[in-house]
Amino acid sequence: MNYGVILASGIGTRMNSPIPKQFMEIESVPIIIYTIRSMLKVSRFDYVYVVVKNDYVGYMQELITKHIDDKKDKNRLRIVEGGVKRIDSIYNVTNAIFTENDVTNDDIIVIHDAVRPFVPERVLHDSIDGALMYNAVVAVIPVVDTIICSEDGQQAKSIPVRSSFFFGQSPDSFRLKYFKDLLLQLTEEQKKTITGTSQICSYNNQILHLIRGDEINFKITTVEDINRARVFVQELQKENKNTQFLLKDF
Repeated sequence: MNYGVILASGIGTRMNSPIPKQFMEIESVPIIIYTIRSMLKVSRFDYVYVVVKNDYVGYMQELITKHIDDKKDKNRLRIVEGGVKRIDSIYNVTNAIFTENDVTNDDIIVIHDAVRPFVPERVLHDSIDGALMYNAVVAVIPVVDTIICSEDGQQAKSIPVRSSFFFGQSPDSFRLKYFKDLLLQLTEEQKKTITGTSQICSYNNQILHLIRGDEINFKITTVEDINRARVFVQELQKENKNTQFLLKDF
């Protein structure tokens, strides 16, 4: 079985919004709904788990009822309470999957950020296939700008070869049992410093393979990102006369 996971329990302080950024709206649709729809497009996902803060569980259910029409899609969705930190949310959703399902060696977990709403189907399919083949993969895109390394932020120490660097995106995808074993090996100090799921591999000295991400799989972090996302949706609307179909598709 394949399990999609959407981490949506962050606060998003850089957006200066009274609500977490994943619940902000683009063309009257919350960002988290675009992300859920993107995941649900991939029929290979048996279930899609949405991880939210405990005080947003009821609201998340209301959004699903309002914006997800297909009954089969609703039945594929599960809501899990998130933790204080990202790693706590990852533990919570992993434990929920193991509790609710009979996990086998070939089961895959694909962990995605709630605020990367336009992840293409191709990236999700490649993530599943890559995890089956390599145990652990992450979506990336090549760095196109010159990288300047500085220790004090004032003087350049070195300019590394650009072709060796990539921007990490999500999803991060794993064989599920392999992933749980990695979680169990983390020290308390490592848990405190994890900011991205892929670090779980590096902390355990495990190989992490790369799959090609996509420019449109950008992360909404700032007001400028919201504006970019709004332009993207508006352009799609212009190309499709049936706006309601478009909004349901994303």
